[in-house]
Amino acid sequence: MRVLLAGWFSFDEVIATVGDELGGDAVGRWLTELEVPFDVAVAPFRERGVDWRDVDPADYTHLVFVTGPIRDSPLLRELTGTLAGCRRWAVNVPVVDEAGRALFDEVWERDAEGVGRPDLAVEGPVVDAPVVAVAFTPAQGEYGDRSRAGRVREEIEEWLASRQLPWFELGMDQYGKPHPRRPAQVEALVARADVVVSMRLHGLVLGLKSGPPVVACDPIAGGAEVTRQAVALDWPVVLPAEDVAAGTLDAALTRCLSGELDGAVAGARVRGVAANRQAREWLASRLAG
Repeated sequence: MRVLLAGWFSFDEVIATVGDELGGDAVGRWLTELEVPFDVAVAPFRERGVDWRDVDPADYTHLVFVTGPIRDSPLLRELTGTLAGCRRWAVNVPVVDEAGRALFDEVWERDAEGVGRPDLAVEGPVVDAPVVAVAFTPAQGEYGDRSRAGRVREEIEEWLASRQLPWFELGMDQYGKPHPRRPAQVEALVARADVVVSMRLHGLVLGLKSGPPVVACDPIAGGAEVTRQAVALDWPVVLPAEDVAAGTLDAALTRCLSGELDGAVAGARVRGVAANRQAREWLASRLAG
């Protein structure tokens, strides 16, 4: 017995969802527990698993298709036709049309009328990983050929992907469609992150204001406003544009998550408030004059 585990994540031609893959993960765990050998058919662009179009169908006794709607589509006809010599089962699927059901020998239907079964994604380990808020910046033409924003952004994006870190982008520009972005929205998002990675001055400032430690990545060769603001706030985790790479980002993230910088975060806020008080007094004195 050997199972080929497939789903909509098995095709280059469609865009699978996270739920599709989680359903596959659940069935994969079951097969492992049952000591049933299996391969996972994964879209070739993802560069893992097997390509079902390249395998020898004779190597498999069963095809198990997991999650996502089944219907009489060319892709499902091709998959089930290629594995026609196998027992073909569909698990955790809504049946869009009966012709789709007929492509499989047996179906464990998720959304059957009057039944309604919970989706498989409800099962499995809960991921415990640091959530990273990331503030990118455009090239900033005022710095001319000193700008390294493109390369720095690319390094950060590749690092996030290679480390499989959960992250979201902090949009700092107020313009947005169909509604403008408000500061309170951005600040609330910053506060919910575990770490901020920022190419922007205000990503650095808002992180330290709200609590998460910040990996400041200066996108300008030789340093500019990000580095100067870190100095002003006495914040130690600053990567010059020339040094932003996977290894330095790893080290900076580890340091930020260690807890050793809690005092520095609090100190930055105190320093900032004191400096703001001085600015207020300066303005008040000018107005009084």
